[in-house]
Amino acid sequence: DRAQRAANLAGAIDVSGPWCAVVRGAACVVVDDVVTTGATLAEAARALRAAGAEHVVAATVAATPRRL
Repeated sequence: DRAQRAANLAGAIDVSGPWCAVVRGAACVVVDDVVTTGATLAEAARALRAAGAEHVVAATVAATPRRL
């Protein structure tokens, strides 16, 4: 489920070391092959913003159907 996936990924992605200087003030593109819940993209965007990224966008190839 979506909430569980987000909870599992919370804090799992981090920008560290010399990459902090690269990301700070940058426009970043997160690339994912298939979006299922969006939790991975959201966590990656969170980590990039926390490291100082100016803009974060996502590019994907496909998405699974949403269940309402």
